[in-house]
Amino acid sequence: MKNIVIAVFWFISTQLAGQIKTSDKIRIFQDCTQEWLCDGEYLRNELKMVDFVRDRFLCDVHVIMNVQFNGGGGELNTLSFQGQNSFSGIKDTLVYFNETTATDDMKRKKMLQHLKLGLVQFISKSPIAEKLEIQYKADENDNKVQKKSDPWNYWQFSLGTSGYFNGDRNFRSQSIYSFISANRETEKTRFSFSVNNNINRSDYSIFYITEAGQDTTEVVKVTRDQQSSSVNYVQKLNEHWGFGLQGSYSRSVFSNIDSRVRIAPSLEYSIFPYKDFNTQRVVLSFELGPQYSNYQDTTLYFKTEELLLQQSIGLATSFTKPWGSINFGTFFTSYLDDFDKNNLFVGGGVSWNVFKGFKFGIGGNIQFIHDQISIPKAGATRDDVLTQRRIIASTYDYFMGAGFSYTFGSIFNSQVNPTFKGVNFNLNF
Repeated sequence: MKNIVIAVFWFISTQLAGQIKTSDKIRIFQDCTQEWLCDGEYLRNELKMVDFVRDRFLCDVHVIMNVQFNGGGGELNTLSFQGQNSFSGIKDTLVYFNETTATDDMKRKKMLQHLKLGLVQFISKSPIAEKLEIQYKADENDNKVQKKSDPWNYWQFSLGTSGYFNGDRNFRSQSIYSFISANRETEKTRFSFSVNNNINRSDYSIFYITEAGQDTTEVVKVTRDQQSSSVNYVQKLNEHWGFGLQGSYSRSVFSNIDSRVRIAPSLEYSIFPYKDFNTQRVVLSFELGPQYSNYQDTTLYFKTEELLLQQSIGLATSFTKPWGSINFGTFFTSYLDDFDKNNLFVGGGVSWNVFKGFKFGIGGNIQFIHDQISIPKAGATRDDVLTQRRIIASTYDYFMGAGFSYTFGSIFNSQVNPTFKGVNFNLNF
């Protein structure tokens, strides 16, 4: 028994010793705020001049990758480089943009390029600096002054459709979604227009035996079609103030709305300058405007149509730091003719790198609902409740989640083994 214990101990020791190696490469920790947009495996495989580690407490350079979307679907990417250990005090930020038409391969290559650019100043101060080579791909017109022209004048247009069909012996569902959108975004203004059509039909087959002993099938049909369109205009007045104007149209079988039209000007104030929105953001907003609704069935308030004035007050905050991130928001909406018809939403989340290898996250929201003015007077049947085909009265809803992870072992994660990776299947529209 003693020999077995000694053998096991020797084996573990040799394996651990094999993992520990000295390297002149700098260690980086890749911290992507939206993991699904960062191809970490590709970056580790292509970037061999550094060692990737699994925790920010183990790195020489902490790289925070933040992605924000504009109205046209384009991506503003911000890479924040923060030095640690011998590079403490060295910081840098690189910003680049991905067009809506960019493919996933183009995006990851561009991210790799900017990651290399940001790491140059750190590698140049490391022992492997002499192995670094810088190349410049000269353009044929480098010596010519050219004026950039945009025949579309910043306008971007999109249209598309998608659908799914699924089911089994007891259930069938079909959904078709179509959209058209137009967007124009500049440093000072943003304009967007969209039209959406969602057709959703489902059949539920309920099998039971009658009192006479006969097998019977009852089919419950559910229709949840909805259409909507919106127009939004936003203007940045300065680094702290913004003005907006939005209009919308909607129709929803589920919500008992045959047609709803809303127009609302809005004003917001950002405590921090807008240029800092990637790392810190505290914004106060106010919105006020009329809303006209035409209902399919008479509502609880005996209305078939009505014109109301609605207001909304909001607070949105977000902070992205090396230790993690905080997001919090609260929004209060009410109708001016009756303040008892209101809606209060409070939600947020915290992601915290507590110590080496240990991460903790908690988030959730609660909504107090007192503005369901479209609920039908006839009420909901059993089938309405079970199949969720019609809006049902509720005074609140909530969501909450929490979790943690602890990682230990080898600090390096630069190696990529493509064996048995399986199928990566995605549909993106």
